[in-house]
Formats: sequence, structure tokens, C-alpha cells
Amino acid sequence: MLPRRLVLLPCVLLLSACGGAPAPGTGAETETAAPEEVREYETAPVPEGEGSAVPDDVNGDGFPDLLFTTRYDPDPEAGFPSHRLMTVHGSPEGPDPATRTVWSPYTVLPATSSGTGGEGARPGTADLDGDGFADIPVLVHADDELGFGMAASGRGPGAIVWGGPSGPDSETPPTPITLLAGEGWQDAFTALANGDFDGDGAPDLAAAKASANGEASRLMVMYGPFDRDGTPARSAQRTVDAQVGGLVAEPPAPGGGTSRLLFQHGDDGGQSENTLLLTGPGDPARWESVELVSGSLAAFGDLNSDGEGDLALGDSGSRNDEPGYRTEPPEVDQRVNVYLGPLNAEAAAPLAADMPTGDSSPGYGASRAMAMCDLDGDGTDVLAVGRDGHGVDLLRHTGDGIEVDGAEPLVRRGPEDGPLAAGDAAGRVAGLFSCADYDADGADELALAHDLEGTRDTPVRWWITGDGGEDEASFDSAAF
Repeated sequence: MLPRRLVLLPCVLLLSACGGAPAPGTGAETETAAPEEVREYETAPVPEGEGSAVPDDVNGDGFPDLLFTTRYDPDPEAGFPSHRLMTVHGSPEGPDPATRTVWSPYTVLPATSSGTGGEGARPGTADLDGDGFADIPVLVHADDELGFGMAASGRGPGAIVWGGPSGPDSETPPTPITLLAGEGWQDAFTALANGDFDGDGAPDLAAAKASANGEASRLMVMYGPFDRDGTPARSAQRTVDAQVGGLVAEPPAPGGGTSRLLFQHGDDGGQSENTLLLTGPGDPARWESVELVSGSLAAFGDLNSDGEGDLALGDSGSRNDEPGYRTEPPEVDQRVNVYLGPLNAEAAAPLAADMPTGDSSPGYGASRAMAMCDLDGDGTDVLAVGRDGHGVDLLRHTGDGIEVDGAEPLVRRGPEDGPLAAGDAAGRVAGLFSCADYDADGADELALAHDLEGTRDTPVRWWITGDGGEDEASFDSAAF
């Protein structure tokens, strides 16, 4: 199982809604009715750690922590809710909603993307200074005059929130990241992607910005380890002959090696074209690149348990709504394409499969999420695909191709009434946020989030669901 970077949740306190559930593929839901009221949690001190190599362990106690952002705020200060970063710290039972750190609105926006996939732009972590505590790359406001709009757009100056024995301090300003001499952060830079691009064991960061004419982009690579003043060990850049839409980095392999970097082209609402940069030691200008099939969903993992990283690219369901541009080619439309490793210049043609569609049709805006997960701890990942109003399906590598596992999706719903209600039954279906080994038992769990507005950025209730469909945890971040 390749390492997981990122994410989510539990309910150590709770328990009224952590009842038994059927296995993915049965289509059934939890028997216990969803609580209508917001579940509250007393706060407790953050456990102090001594440092670890566990992904997303910002307090170094050996347990991954859940990081996410939400615009949900029942009492917004300025009448307009802004993203808030939240960290729920881990424990032997999984992340504990009593041990949490919450940032004030209008401060930082962690908008890196997990290499294992999932929903939306979510917080990623990396131990950038090598002290054993995962750090959080973030975007901040350039200055007071720019307000919160720049960071809220998913672009802006890069900075670092440092981890530590008690986790990050929400009251300490992030440390700005130093670019190349003479360079300054601008709102045209993408969110940061983190991986080990030169294979030296120290995490690196990458960001990109499109040229003025939009025909090319400049990729900036900042190599670790980073000093505590935000200065990387070295920096370099290269040109990519395409307009950048985003960057997705492969998580570092357990035994070391380089993280490939997926360069997603600007998509104008449709499915993005993709260029895979074959990273390695030396000048990024000499990295080889491979053009891959289009698809706005991306996730790295190991679907055939051969120890080589695989890459899945899928149709997010979004389409350009301009006349004449509302369709995608057959190899992209409602399809997932899997490139089995090794991912190199001689990469074989992808294995393709139809995505479960039900009665949905593409439209403007993403309607799917996708993540690579090892749900039973056997070293073989499955591909989890979530769809708005539908639930989560699992796809497996069978040796001959990619097939859907089970006839019905896994479904969890938010409450029908009360402050966390969100429309009809379809509108209350929880979305796939990500997956990770939240309780450190050697197997991943699915992280599902009920979104109050259906916009993917107002999560209020969470479930952690393990192999066999059992809900191992649930809690309400609306209480934070």
C-alpha cells in the first residue's frame, strides 16, 4: 500500500449514529436515523508528540490528523462566510473531535490537493523542515488591501503553517515561502503541490502560473528541506507549453523515489487535458513529459499491488456550457482511465472502464470525486468513486481490466430536518472526501462528508466507514 496523504475523521465521543452498516455494494444505509441536532464536543488538550513519519501527523504523536476547510459558519463576522481551516487530532480510536484546532475566517486557505484523490481542493501536509512534525502549505492574503478574495480564489502567496509537539498554533502567522531571487508571489500562481520531486527524501513544493497570453506556464519548484524562515534549500523553474489549471503530486513511496507531478491544463469548465512530468534529480527543465488522456479527476495509488505507482484519471462530470463545447470524446465521457506503473515515457495505454452513472448527466461543475484506498490492508488499492446524490462505488483491478465491485453504492445521508438539513434525499447524500488509515490499524477507511449547501465546501457532518461498510466514527464539524 502506497502512503496516504491527508484527511479525515472519526467520532470517539458520539456513538448514537455510529451503528452497524452494510458492506459497500449492498446499497443499504445505516439503520440508525441521522441525528437532527448538531452534536457538541467539549474541548481537550492536544496530545503532545515526539515526532513521527506518519502523513498528516501535525503533532507528531504517531496518529494521522484530519485537516479540512469549511465555509459553514452560523455566525459569520462580516455577513459573508469565509473558509476556515480545521484540524481534528488523531488518537488510537481515530481523530478525536474534542482535540481540535480551528483557525479564524479570513486567515489562511490550505488548497493543496491530495495525490490519492478525493473531493475538492483539500489541505495537504509535508514535513518541510524535517523535524518529525507535518507542516501545512497554505495560501495567505498578499496584504490588507487585497482582502480575502485572493486566498479564497485558490491562488495567492504561499506560506507554511508549522507543525509541532502540540500541533500548529492558529494564532501564529504563517511563514511566507521565499521564491527565486527577484520573484514575488502573485495571484496568478496555483495552489501548492507537495511531493519529493528529486527523490532525496526531503519534501518539495511546486506551484505554477500561466503566461500573459495563456499559451504557456512557468513551473516553480522549491526543494526541501525548508528553513524556518520559509527559505527552500534551492529553487528552480521550467516552462510547460500549456495553460495551467492545477498540479497533483504523487505521494512519496515508502522505500523512497521520486514523486511524479501531474500538470492539469486549464479546462474552461470541461475535462482537463493532462501532462505527466517525469521528475527526478537535476534541473526540472530536463524532465521528460508524457501526454495522457483528459480527465479532471486524478488519483495515484497501487491498484495491482506490484509496488509501482499507478495513476487513475476520470471524468468529473463537468462540461463547458458554451454552445459547441458541451461534450467530451468517447474515451473521456463517463470513463475512468488507469495507467498502470511504472509511470515513465514508455507508459502503456490505459485500462478504461465506464463510471457508474445511474440517471445523471454531465453539467457545468464537478459532480464526482475519486480516491485510491486500501480498505482491507492487503496492499492492493481500490478506486472509490463518489457521485452527487448517488453515493460511493468501488472499482477494482481484476487482472484483465477495471470493474465495478458490487451492484449498489454505499450511501450515508444527512438529517431530513433540523439545522443540518439540506433539501431532498439526493441532496442529503454524503460525498466522498478522501480515504486514509485514520485509526492506524493498517487499513484505510472512507471519509464521507455531508455538505450543507451541496457546494463541496460547507461540510458539516462526517462518517468514517471501513471495509465491510461499518461506520467506525461520525461527528459534526458544525459544532466547532
